[in-house]
Amino acid sequence: MISVRRIMLTCATVCVIATLFRADAAEITQKFLSRGVTARVGGYRPIQAKMTEEAPEGLTAPSDLVAPLYGAMQFGERKFGFIVDVAEDGTSRIFIDSNADQDYTNDEAPEWKPRESGGLTMWTGGGTVDLGYDDPAAVSFYRFDPTDPRRESLKTTLLYYSDFGFEFAFELDGKPHETFVAGDLSGTQRLGVNRDKNPRISRNFETVVIAEPFNFTGTTYVMSIKENRLMLEKADVELPVLDLPPDLRIGQPALQFTARTMEEKEVRFPQDYAGRIVMLDFWATWCGPCIGEIPHMKEAYAKWHEQGFDILGISFDSEGADEKVTAFLEKNELPWPQIFEGKGWDTTLGRQHDVSGIPFVLLVDGDTGEILATAAQLRGDGLSEFIGEQLKKKNGTAESEKPE
Repeated sequence: MISVRRIMLTCATVCVIATLFRADAAEITQKFLSRGVTARVGGYRPIQAKMTEEAPEGLTAPSDLVAPLYGAMQFGERKFGFIVDVAEDGTSRIFIDSNADQDYTNDEAPEWKPRESGGLTMWTGGGTVDLGYDDPAAVSFYRFDPTDPRRESLKTTLLYYSDFGFEFAFELDGKPHETFVAGDLSGTQRLGVNRDKNPRISRNFETVVIAEPFNFTGTTYVMSIKENRLMLEKADVELPVLDLPPDLRIGQPALQFTARTMEEKEVRFPQDYAGRIVMLDFWATWCGPCIGEIPHMKEAYAKWHEQGFDILGISFDSEGADEKVTAFLEKNELPWPQIFEGKGWDTTLGRQHDVSGIPFVLLVDGDTGEILATAAQLRGDGLSEFIGEQLKKKNGTAESEKPE
């Protein structure tokens, strides 16, 4: 279910909170999402809630508790107490003070189920809390087996996370935009704003840092959080318009660049690869998945290099790692050229290509500059066969081996 609140600075509102908010703050429409946010985000960040045997004063608890532990979950400024009770046979119950009235007997029973693995029992569940919206907010929680020696520090801990969130709609220079927050708004540091209708949000080109100015459309704005509300105002500084994320889908033109390899050779991409196809490989010596792809890359390179296949590596290793990178290349017998800046995730080509995870690979036609393939086609043991197919399309030949 979705309930809607509108955040509007009317005349009356401004008179009341003029000392807090500027009168030129823009309108933001907020939608509360009561559940389903974890699946939308694709993950969660658990919060630890310590438990104690001492009961808080003034609470009304079930009369049949055996060995209760007491704690509280917090979302923004709201706290919701809970009780985890364990019977002599090891079975467990959980009670949530969903309406924060200190009465644990008038709330809907949450879900709480055991999960057996390796002789240990982990308890997981879910429930709701009342944040003051039309619908209760969904939360999830779990507890590891207190006898698990690997998790001694979590013996008296309940881990929980929100399954609710918020959508915000607003205009930048008259153009509609949206952003999304998982969980409570307080503590949010960065917001994703879709600028190009691509479902993937670019960290480099499509995120707003709270309290820092940004310019997506021509006017420089700043977002802030005040009284647990998202505010949008014109900034007091002017910034240039930030570029849109690069479109690196198959069929699109690859980005052109000039760089120097570790052998101090200038590379003009893709011009220097005329008549060939080249795979850009963004990687690092510390990246396990990157290293796992090396055998497939070496196989494809050995089989197809003489027929028109090249690889250009871009290292994400940090400053001072040049000797480490060189030793790695020699040990693993990697013959293709490498670009190394020593800037880690801030490497120039990585930022230009909006790389947020490695390995990141693109296959490019050296003549047209067209992107021929991305990670879906270029990872795994089918790489060599795929490269052969691409060379066949480009050169009109059907050989599957190097020419005699």
